[in-house]
Amino acid sequence: MKAIILAAGMGSRLAPLTDDRPKVLVEVLGKPILFRQLELLTAAGIGPADVVIVGGYRIDTLRAALAAGGWGACTVVENEQYQPWNNFWSLAVAEPAVRGHDFLQFDGDVILDDKMLPRLLGAEGDALLAVDVRDELDDETMKAQIDAAGAVTGLSKQLDPATCVGEAIGISRLSAAVAAQVFAELIALRDEGLTGEYYEFAYNRLLKRGAVRFGIVDVHDCSVIEIDNVADLARAEELLRARGE
Repeated sequence: MKAIILAAGMGSRLAPLTDDRPKVLVEVLGKPILFRQLELLTAAGIGPADVVIVGGYRIDTLRAALAAGGWGACTVVENEQYQPWNNFWSLAVAEPAVRGHDFLQFDGDVILDDKMLPRLLGAEGDALLAVDVRDELDDETMKAQIDAAGAVTGLSKQLDPATCVGEAIGISRLSAAVAAQVFAELIALRDEGLTGEYYEFAYNRLLKRGAVRFGIVDVHDCSVIEIDNVADLARAEELLRARGE
């Protein structure tokens, strides 16, 4: 099992904290977001030698920080299109580093609790999405629909909240066989000029064609905070203090 962390973005809404570093190196209570994720992966049994980090903005700073922090065994892959294209391409460029392996994949700007990754790793299925099962969904939520058997039938921000089970929080687990189909779909997005899309768009195309059956793992009782701005950063610090970290 490997892990892919998407960490190419600039994090402009966190400026000036990101003026000299990528967003994943912004510290939360004195420790970079990325290092907190790497610690959780290690605790879940995925060590640094099996972690692929996709960088872009200030990638040399990222590499230096990993080496200095004791995480130099991680593989760093560069997304040269991190600024003009959306994050579908960050996932695509990781393909050579994980080819033939199952993997977990998530964004590098989230603070997770210690229940989330073990739950994904312990669940059954070849293609799984972590979903916060709840009713309160809005236009900016990446919403997931499921059928009576629990298979995902739709994945999009444009879906009607009344028809959805909850929010797909951007953490997935794919088998090597499913990953091969996902990577092919990501290349298809590039070839079709759909460079403004998220990787979830590729997932949605695959499930709509019936090429892949995605299941969900309910994580409504887990905590996750996506850090986009200083208000999110403050919330993350409050959460960690409440947990005694």
